Amino acid sequence: MTPESVVARTFNVNPADVTDATSPESLPEWDSLGHITLIIELESVFGVSFSPEEAVGMTSVSSIKAVLESRGVRW
Repeated sequence: MTPESVVARTFNVNPADVTDATSPESLPEWDSLGHITLIIELESVFGVSFSPEEAVGMTSVSSIKAVLESRGVRW
């Protein structure tokens, strides 16, 4: 599963509409509660735990990928 597919599944949007630039500004469903849900989904799918600082900084698909890559996660 890719980070894009996790975002699409979490927010119930078309995966084709999710890009590296997708963020709370471009996806209305990505509100504060949605962000927490997304972090939990990402942790579950990729088998990692994020620090609070990492979680707060994951504000776009590209930033999610950067944090996952820094943890050695591949998809």
